[in-house]
Amino acid sequence: MAKDFPKDEFDSVSAPGGRHRAKPTAGSRIISFVRYAAVSVGLAVAGIVALNINSGFSDLNLGAQTVTQSQFKAGGLGVTVIDATSKQGLAGRVASALFDAGWNVLTATNYALLPKWNAAPAPTTTVAPIAAATPTPAPSASSGPVIGETTVIYVTSTQAQSAAQELMGTLGKYQVIQANTYSDPITIVLGSDYK
Repeated sequence: MAKDFPKDEFDSVSAPGGRHRAKPTAGSRIISFVRYAAVSVGLAVAGIVALNINSGFSDLNLGAQTVTQSQFKAGGLGVTVIDATSKQGLAGRVASALFDAGWNVLTATNYALLPKWNAAPAPTTTVAPIAAATPTPAPSASSGPVIGETTVIYVTSTQAQSAAQELMGTLGKYQVIQANTYSDPITIVLGSDYK
């Protein structure tokens, strides 16, 4: 490579001019940070004060109502309504009527939508000789109500049973069974006999 190059226009450029900034020191960086932090805090405080002043003049009432158990009949025992029929919206209509009558309605649902985690396992079938087969007895009244045909009120305690007697004044006269079939204190399973 050659060491001597001929002189051209780039060799005649003068030294750069203008104002150059010195490298910031640690102290100047801290002062800059404190200024930005003070402006941010000042804007935040001003915004909070403005919102608090403005909220006093607002016509919008967002206060939540406090609901206590004593506002409901039977000390606020929870009532669940389950529709075991094919009537569209029946559980919702019954739940609304009970709520309007002063009952603490927890939920209204369709029996087909309930989780099947507590369902009994499907029976296994075995092949047996025809001579040994015995006829299956028809369901009797002692085996319990048939889901979907009869309306039943299930209760979990004696307190809920006395409340269910009061509930029948609104709902109508139906069979009351005290059992732990459902977890809510009072559960109404609507059947096709519901009017």
